[in-house]
Amino acid sequence: MFKNIIFKRLIILILISFSITFGVYAFLEEETGQLDSIPNFDEIIPLVDSNKYSHLKSDALATNQQGFFDEPIEILTVYGTVYLDPESLAFQVVNNNGYIWSSTINENVPGLPNTFKRRARSAIILESFNTGVTSFALTEENLYESNTEIELTLITNGFHALITFGRSGIQMGLYVTFGLDSIHVEIPYEEINESGVFKISSIKVYPYFGAVLENQIPGYVFLPDGIGALVDYKLTDPLISTNYQKEVYDRNIGYNLVSNMNTFLSGGTRIYAPVFGFVHGINQNAVFANITSGSEYAMINLYFPARTRGFTTVFSEFVYRKTYRQPIDKVGNTISLLQSFSNQMDIKIEYTLLENEDANYVGMAKTYRDYLDLESYESQYDSIPLRLDAIGIEKNKGLLFNQTTVMTTFSEFRDITLDLNSHGIDYIIGNFSGFTKRGVTWSAPQYENISRRLGSKNDLESLQEALSSLYFVTEYLKASNQSSGYNQYFDLAKKINDQLYTYLSGTDTKYLLEYHAVQSIMNKSIAKLSDEPIDGFAIESMGSLLYDDFSNKKYLPEAILMYQELLSNIEKDIALYDVNSYLWKSMDLYYDFPMYSSQYITFDDTVPFLSIVLSGSVQLFGPHANFYPYARDELLRLIDFGVYPSFVVTQKSSKELQETGLEAIYSSKYDDIKKSILAYYDFVDGALSSVIGQRIVDRQVITNGVIQITYENDIVIYVNYRETPFTQGSLIIGAKNYVIKDLNA
Repeated sequence: MFKNIIFKRLIILILISFSITFGVYAFLEEETGQLDSIPNFDEIIPLVDSNKYSHLKSDALATNQQGFFDEPIEILTVYGTVYLDPESLAFQVVNNNGYIWSSTINENVPGLPNTFKRRARSAIILESFNTGVTSFALTEENLYESNTEIELTLITNGFHALITFGRSGIQMGLYVTFGLDSIHVEIPYEEINESGVFKISSIKVYPYFGAVLENQIPGYVFLPDGIGALVDYKLTDPLISTNYQKEVYDRNIGYNLVSNMNTFLSGGTRIYAPVFGFVHGINQNAVFANITSGSEYAMINLYFPARTRGFTTVFSEFVYRKTYRQPIDKVGNTISLLQSFSNQMDIKIEYTLLENEDANYVGMAKTYRDYLDLESYESQYDSIPLRLDAIGIEKNKGLLFNQTTVMTTFSEFRDITLDLNSHGIDYIIGNFSGFTKRGVTWSAPQYENISRRLGSKNDLESLQEALSSLYFVTEYLKASNQSSGYNQYFDLAKKINDQLYTYLSGTDTKYLLEYHAVQSIMNKSIAKLSDEPIDGFAIESMGSLLYDDFSNKKYLPEAILMYQELLSNIEKDIALYDVNSYLWKSMDLYYDFPMYSSQYITFDDTVPFLSIVLSGSVQLFGPHANFYPYARDELLRLIDFGVYPSFVVTQKSSKELQETGLEAIYSSKYDDIKKSILAYYDFVDGALSSVIGQRIVDRQVITNGVIQITYENDIVIYVNYRETPFTQGSLIIGAKNYVIKDLNA
């Protein structure tokens, strides 16, 4: 029956496409009974425009706002002539458009105080702690500090400077070299000397490179906040009193007194990749910055005009030390201490100079994609995948005894899968959580024996055969106090103040494990489970959680290397959740892909930078669609960004999850959400099935609320977020709908 409906819809689609324009396809909502009972899908509500969308930008010409330095040193490089100010180490270059890129501001702006000019011109701004006083007072220096010495040496395609700061006496080396289309900046750790009482807190590198005075230059700053964000250059707004500053890969969680780490949250979404950029004239001139070393301790800063004498600037900062509070008794008294050792890193930043059609956030995404050198994937299916997460066993505390609830057995999950197959969804990636006797919440980190309450091994084999792929969901960084397989006295990681990383919930307490325990437990578990009839592992936390193991003197760079090594040793497929860039090459599937930026009031646009980077290389799956407040807009966003739908399902009602660690799941019973699964999947598949395994090569805003996405196979998807149809020539897009066009048709 359903196949007949699909066939009829296909015929109608073909007829509609020829009536609009040759080679154009649009989603058609037929009254099938499948869609008419889903109000948050069918109802067309007005578009509430905000910075969660992308907007049309000005195409105004960017003109040079400053001339060359007075009496610079001219350095001949493969890029061309570099103009260097030897006193501040500021540089200028000219691109092929004749546009001057400068690492500093125009000093001729009236009213700027000399102190600000010197700070803005300096290649390095150093902050250091004075250990000679008990308060560890912070001192800031730039290259104009009295008694600062610079030993400048010209090298091939650039220069090297040995800097000794006048007040602190701290010494460091700076290398700047120029390639065919790039600038490389490096501060090697081995060239840093801080033998006196001053110890480095942080280093800001070329903090005013590309800075713009108010809105004198058309363009924007790109931030890797969430999926991606843009901030337009604009006039000074006195209401914006706080600059943007975020640590790459989220807040460092090792320096706090928080007793429940579940409450130690970042404001908004985090930074997934160590990059940023700025555009001077859309499709004219741009710079894309990529922190290729030292990102574990990096921060991205965006200074707004109200705080910087009218200038907007974006730059990276690197943290070498922090102060922290150390408990001294059980009453809660603490003292302030300074990190006794330095975070070890070689700072390396690559600035790529982009021009013309690449001088925008899409060009930045393609540049980063080329740098990562991600492999493309191929699919044996003509339809998109559906991520389907099933919950098996969950535990909770009873009055006298712990209670066990079996939400879905292997056979029941198989039946759900076969039912969806019968309705035309053939490509289903199943993820089964809670497959041990301790259930979803209490199992971590030990996963070895499958609970027979879920069914026999034959049942599991039948489930695997029904699904396209079957993954077991596991967690190896966090250990539940209701589980086993680890020693609570010797295997738990600690913060710098000797406190445990503790996560409290209503049903259990979890702790972060020491690195050696993670390795031992994970290797043992994977070896045991690999004999089961499954296709891979969906591993929680590892993709997003980075922490220091201070008691064993193991730090963030070693954590990343450990993760990469552990994952490389797994022979089966790997799915990770909410994943930072250092593990993108280590996974096969990306779950819970970020769909928004932080949407701070200072942001102007949300853009799919991350999905453009990963398109065609990794299958991306969004958060569970069970909980969409207004599905239509969220599904259009999936299509716009090239992301596939996800659902969590159970055989029993989600009411059974109340008073468990999964009580936030309020709608999961398959019989209740079946119509939504079919409708949502059909809507997204109608668009994205034409571009499976293809990379996004361009994305344009036709008008606010209407987006054009172009793929490398010459398929163009038009998305209309507006509540009214959009017409442009022969192109007609229905309200809250999409159209597909094949440029080769």
